[in-house]
Amino acid sequence: MAGQQNVVDDLALSQFATELRDRRRGAGLSQTELGDLAGYSRQAVGEVERLRQPPTRRFAEKIDQALEAGGGLLALFPRRGVPERQRLLNGYLPLEKQASALDQFHPQVVPAGLQTEDYARADLAGTDPPQPQHVLDEWLQTRMERQRFQRERNRPLAAQYVVDEGALRRQFGGPQVMAAQYAHILDRMDDPFVTVQVLPFSAGTHPVLHGAFTILHLDGPPADTVLYDESMTGSRTEVDPAIVAPAMRRFATVRGIALSPADSKDFIRALAAEGHHA
Repeated sequence: MAGQQNVVDDLALSQFATELRDRRRGAGLSQTELGDLAGYSRQAVGEVERLRQPPTRRFAEKIDQALEAGGGLLALFPRRGVPERQRLLNGYLPLEKQASALDQFHPQVVPAGLQTEDYARADLAGTDPPQPQHVLDEWLQTRMERQRFQRERNRPLAAQYVVDEGALRRQFGGPQVMAAQYAHILDRMDDPFVTVQVLPFSAGTHPVLHGAFTILHLDGPPADTVLYDESMTGSRTEVDPAIVAPAMRRFATVRGIALSPADSKDFIRALAAEGHHA
């Protein structure tokens, strides 16, 4: 029965994706144009059309409205299989788009929301297994689009980043790329909606040594807090308060032992000076 159900689910998803693509093309819209009408990114529309990401019900409703489908597309929304809550959580990008605030810690690389294009290109080039260049170019475009959306949205995203010293010292793309990256972070720190704190090596051990994570604060209805947890073996999204609440406490802890925003600015300026004199 489980195998039969999976086949049913796959067929339902495929039918939804095909109808979405056909209606979009029939309306003469690109994925970007449809995404703009519905409040989603080009990437989000493309992921559903290519069967890389199942749609959420909210996505189906907004796309149906944008295409003036009169409920025809929504009627094909796959209702069986993955629970509705899990459908929402399967895709990080739609969640980030809905968030009013973001808390993020990263021990290995500069967070994507703070990366320059050259740094992001160097970051993606290290993807394992290797990807074709056109795939890396698409990922890079998506990352830059996310940043533009965060800066240009009507209600700015309140973003708090804690970045490990190791992430700032690790060389991506060479000295010139890193110099530009430091300057970009300092520039972003002038935005009142962006807070960056450096967690120095001198802080010693701390409760989030072993992986990056993001806490998204969503506006309703219903309002919710979501944990996006990354590790070498994959990523997961959680809404269970028993899991999310400890993550929020850990983030508060690392903020408390990290350098203040002002001291973090001085720290990054010192790193930039080290690179300049190297």
